[in-house]
Parts: sequence; C-alpha cells; structure tokens
Amino acid sequence: MPLINTSTFSNLLGSNDRPAQRKALVTPFTEFDGKPEDVLQHVARFNQRCKETGVTEDFNFIISENEPPSDVDLTDPSQKTAWFSDSRRFNYGNLLQDPSQATLEKVQAARDRVRNQVEKFTSVPDPDKMPLSSKALVSFQNREWIYVLLMNVWSITMQAIMNRYQEAHEQDGVVLWFCFLQEFSGTTTANIIQANAMLLDAKLQLRLFRNDILNFTNYVRAPIRCLLKAKEQPSCQNFISVFHACMDAPNDEFKSYVTTLYTDYRNDGPTKSLSMLQLLDKLDIEYKRIHTLGRWEKQKDPELLALTATISALQAELSSVKTNYAMLSKATNLNQPNPTPPTPQLKIEKPPPRQSGTPEIVEFKGFTWKWCDKCFNGSWNRTHVTADHQPGIGKRNRRRQQQSGTATPQANLATPTTTVQPPPEAPTPSNDSAVTTSLQSNIASSTTLDFM
Repeated sequence: MPLINTSTFSNLLGSNDRPAQRKALVTPFTEFDGKPEDVLQHVARFNQRCKETGVTEDFNFIISENEPPSDVDLTDPSQKTAWFSDSRRFNYGNLLQDPSQATLEKVQAARDRVRNQVEKFTSVPDPDKMPLSSKALVSFQNREWIYVLLMNVWSITMQAIMNRYQEAHEQDGVVLWFCFLQEFSGTTTANIIQANAMLLDAKLQLRLFRNDILNFTNYVRAPIRCLLKAKEQPSCQNFISVFHACMDAPNDEFKSYVTTLYTDYRNDGPTKSLSMLQLLDKLDIEYKRIHTLGRWEKQKDPELLALTATISALQAELSSVKTNYAMLSKATNLNQPNPTPPTPQLKIEKPPPRQSGTPEIVEFKGFTWKWCDKCFNGSWNRTHVTADHQPGIGKRNRRRQQQSGTATPQANLATPTTTVQPPPEAPTPSNDSAVTTSLQSNIASSTTLDFM
C-alpha cells in the first residue's frame, strides 16, 4: 500500500493538523501498569483525549445491517453501488461510548473493512467527492498510530500482558484497545457491583421498557457482559428474572414460547446449557419472527373476555328482574281495592247573626239553629237557647270524648281540623250581606263545628 500523507485530513473532513492532535493526545498520559484500581481512570482519560482530538470514529464497528429503503432499486447497478457505500446501511456502535455490544469478530470486521477500502486507493481521495473513502484512509492511519500510542504509554508489565494479542491482531490499535477492555475494564469491584445492581428484579420489568423486547434484551446484555469480563457468571436468579419479565409480554404467542423455555430450564433441559447472551439472542429471534408476521399486536385475554360476558349477562338479568318486579307491583296494586280517599267534611253554613226581636230558633238550609246570647257573646248552635245555657258544658263534653277514646267522625278524617273562631260582634243591619260573606269564608276554612 502506498504511503499517503494524511496530515491534512481528519475524521471530520477538516484541515486540522493531525500530528499536532496526536501529540496532544499522547502528552497527558502516564504509564499504566495494569493494576485494577487504575483501569477505570485510564479508560476515562483515554476516551476523553480521543474525543478532544476528534478520532472517535476510528472506534466504530457495525452492530447490524439495515434493509435498503423503498426508494433504492438494487436491480439498478448505480443505485446498488451507492447503497453499499451509504452511511444508512449499517447501525454503528463505538468502543469509546459503549463497548457492551462489541465482539472481537465485529471489531475485526471493522478493521478489515477499512483496510480493504484503503488498499484500493491509488491517490489521496477527494474529501468532497469521496467522503467515506477519506474517512477510511484517516481511520487506517489513526489505527496504526493508536497501537503505537498504547504500547508507548503502557509500562513494561502491561506490555508483557498484551504481547499475546499483538501477532493475532496485526498491531491494530483499535483491536488492541478492544482486547484491553475485554481483559481489564470489567475486573474492578465497582463494575461488578454496578452490573448486579442493574440486574435487580425491580429493574428487570418489561413494562419499564414499554413492552419492547429488543430494548429489554439490550439493557440486560450490558451488565451481563460486565460480569463476564470480571470472570463472573450470571446467577440462576438472573435467568429466572429475565424469564419472568418476558412472560409479562402482551403477546400470548411470545409468552407461550418463553414459558416453554422457562419450564425446560427449571427441569434441567437443553435450555439450562444456554448462556445468558444465547438466551437473549433466542428471545430476540422469536420476537422478530412474530413481529414480522404481524402477530405481535396485543391479544385480548380470554379470561377477561369471559368475565366481561358474564358481567353483561348479569346486568341483563338484573334489568329483567327489575322490570318483572315493577310489573308485579303494578298488578298487585290493581288487584287490591282502591283505598277510599278521605272525604272532606262538608262546610255547614250558619244563619246570619240574630237581630233583636227575631226568634231564637230558626230553620236555615235544612238545619234547626238555636241562638244563645252567652256563647261567645252571642252565637248560633244546634243544642240550646239562652235560657238552657250551661257554663262549661262544651269543654266537659270534649274532655269526656277524649278520655273514652271515642272520636267524632270529623276526627277520623285524614285532613287536619281547625276550630272555628268566634265570629265578631253582631254588625249593624246595614252590613248584613258583607257579614254573611265573611262568615261563609270563615266556615269554609274549618273542617269541624265546635257546637252541633
């Protein structure tokens, strides 16, 4: 491969001075001797300096490949070639940002892809016309330089530990950094504690991930890989927590699949030999299969449907019972004799006040009336005249009736009774008609007579 000066290029297609950036990256580093307590600090400093100098894209690797969009016709050679170099073709991960999804195969594939592209160069690619090629060329130069950087900043003890990776990875800085992460970044106690904290039952709830299986499994992979790096194996409780979470999926077909795996796992079947990462991959494959077939939509619970039908039937029966009860009550009321409503007491009209010289006993509207000057200063009644008046006889008669428990027909009426007030003093003859009207009104408001 021809030696090409890439100092005028950068990953951002700018004209930054690459040698100056590399010098700035190397300067702040001190030796690293592989002690576990220094791992996180070394990783953090290395990541920070790489971001400051703009070489983060050198650590990209492919996570998955996307299908071409509908506007791309792969039968057209030009469109097919353009799609193969399209940045939308792949989903990328980055070792500096998240190494949880990286594998040695993926990192090596990223290295080989860059090298194969660089070997085709006969001249420096134009950054405007060939942006991806320019990035590949810069990435290749940076990866060689990253290897030199790592070997220089590490102590002799660290170099001895990493020497076994040099020949296998052809002195590639990105792959060497990945091997370092695999070997050292998960060995600290803090990482193990953090991984176990992420695998608590309270955090492994599918509803927290909006029932998205892929998001859930991707979350679980991160702490599992941390445990594996620290030479720790997931516990049986970790497996059970994952099974229980996935059995809460809203899809009955997927739930049945997980239940079958869980039963086989508890019975020490073939599922027991699966690693956690293999189990998560199987869950992803089944989810994608169901989703691709369009059967992932949430199915209605048959028990809930049966309960709803039962409630509807009970409501219909209750409505029928209410209707029958109303009809029965109506029929019962029709069969019973109609209660006789209380007949209001007829109002008996008294004669007009007696004038001097007129008889004390008169006939008025079918009744015999007697005048007594001593009753209420003069009043008509039906029992006695003035000569037969006995003081208090009316009060004694009423008291005797109350004590004997007998009541007058008027007292048995449902309507309230009101005692007739004594009429005013006898008016003059000139006001006979007005007085008669007033007396008629007073008598109409009364239901009983004090003196019959």
